Amino acid sequence: MKKITVIVSLFISSFGAWGQGFLIETPEMLVFYEGIPIEIQACATGNYKNVVMSVPSPYTAASGSAGSIVVVSLSGTDSEGNSVSLGTKKFLVKKAPKPELIWNGVADGGRAMRSGGLLACVYGDNVPFSPSKGRFEILSYSIVVEGVKGSLEGTGSAISTSHLNALKSIKGDSRVTITVKYTGSGNGIISGSFQI
Repeated sequence: MKKITVIVSLFISSFGAWGQGFLIETPEMLVFYEGIPIEIQACATGNYKNVVMSVPSPYTAASGSAGSIVVVSLSGTDSEGNSVSLGTKKFLVKKAPKPELIWNGVADGGRAMRSGGLLACVYGDNVPFSPSKGRFEILSYSIVVEGVKGSLEGTGSAISTSHLNALKSIKGDSRVTITVKYTGSGNGIISGSFQI
């Protein structure tokens, strides 16, 4: 899927004698996501000095802030030395999208190698920002093999040697479902299904 870059801007101009106005834009998206740093660009037109934005850029919305509104305001000093408000723009905060589960570089639905045990949570091209902004850590995993009773439980992103040996001992093709608990740019649980 092609990355879609959304450019949104708000431009308010007084259309007075000096053509004063301001611009606040986020080159990547219309909203902020918890745990995802977003670049904010701002500028003011007119005779202003010391133009300051109220939030740092990049800005990262805190975990648990979904549903809240981040107000970005711009202020500056006019030609007479007075501090003036140049305008504001509001952004809704949403929960970060869920990442995809990868097993040794193989995506959900693919054929994985029984000998490899590295799990990772990553963003694909289906997010409205650069996938590299997602940073995740896998806390635990659970492996269920289709047709086999029970599960293999472990911690961290590396499947243990004993669990890999158990997978190697399964004869023929099998479908494996791996469920992980993750933290980082987002927190949650995701699953992936792999053919081995």
